[in-house]
Amino acid sequence: RLVLLILLLITTGIMGYYASKVKLSYDFSKAIPTDNPKYLDYLFFKKTFGDDGNMLVIGIQSKDLFTLKQFSDYQQLQKTIKKVQAVEDILSIPGAVSLQKDSAAEKLFAAKIFPEEITSQAQLDTAASVFFNLPFYRGLLYNPSTQAYLMGVKINKELLNSPARVKVIADIVDAVSVFEKSTGQQAHVSGLPLIRTQVATRIQKEMKLFLLGSLGLSVLILLLFFRSISTTLISLAVVLTGVIWTVGVTYLCGYNITLLTALIPSLVVVIGIPNCIYFINKYHTSYVHSGDKIQSLVNMVSKMGVVTLFCNITAAIGFAVFALTRSAILKEFGVVAGISIMIIFVVSFILLPAVLSYLPAPGKTQLTYLNNRFITRFLSNVEKWVFSHRKAV
Repeated sequence: RLVLLILLLITTGIMGYYASKVKLSYDFSKAIPTDNPKYLDYLFFKKTFGDDGNMLVIGIQSKDLFTLKQFSDYQQLQKTIKKVQAVEDILSIPGAVSLQKDSAAEKLFAAKIFPEEITSQAQLDTAASVFFNLPFYRGLLYNPSTQAYLMGVKINKELLNSPARVKVIADIVDAVSVFEKSTGQQAHVSGLPLIRTQVATRIQKEMKLFLLGSLGLSVLILLLFFRSISTTLISLAVVLTGVIWTVGVTYLCGYNITLLTALIPSLVVVIGIPNCIYFINKYHTSYVHSGDKIQSLVNMVSKMGVVTLFCNITAAIGFAVFALTRSAILKEFGVVAGISIMIIFVVSFILLPAVLSYLPAPGKTQLTYLNNRFITRFLSNVEKWVFSHRKAV
């Protein structure tokens, strides 16, 4: 027992180390098969024209943009965003250029249309006139019929695939908020960097929420059912060990946390708790009949071991079949879920009997649920319906 518990503790510590290295996926999950004709067309398009997944856009609709006060605020917005880490370039009206001819060098050079500091409305009107006379920017940075204006922010691609992207996007959104408060003008922010960051952040929050929710509900049920803190803590130790192994397996398989794999820790809790209930219930019923703690543990392992094994095998197969699909996100989910469910069986099979053998025999309070009148009456009625009213059932 002691050797098995020590081995389990050491291996769980190792898996905990790997679990700490797992990363959140900031890319869109590949839900369709990689050999799908539409997906192949998409890859060909990306290879031919490139990928714009690092462009964030800020749009406003205003009839007063070219007033001195609002345009100065718009310029300040561009300057603030430009200072944000990993912002490589900004395509916007304040940064627009026109091509000028250098007769001496016989070449064209780009000259900024709007000065860095605009001190008068007349100076702004002159620059705006030059800007609106360049048809290249029409439909790109502004729409004259709707008075809508666009600012494109190019962000470093490597940073967008790291956790640092959360702060970068937050800094840009904060700068936009300052502009909105200063001008009273509503701004709209969009683009793949924003959407992917928000989805990834939501996955992270919901993963914690689902995991804590499933653990909290399981603890409540165990406490109400077994009326034992020690039994509840053992069951909690089983599922938490399973969760650590699950996240570690995700990393060892080379996967990141995605929309689907984020659900697996909660799934492990939901499957692990019934394992604990099967084992502990059998241990308690055997102890009531025999009064011998060791013999009851032997009965628990011999009788419920096979039953729990097949329950876990069927559950593992049910989820593992997703690994046979050609969808990358479903394949990852199937592999990790199938392995994790079998691991939670091994953990419960080792941890529960070993720890229970070191604990005192169950007391009367822990065994009262076996004689609960409501549960007994309900199960007796079910038994009566099944055997006495088979046709109706």
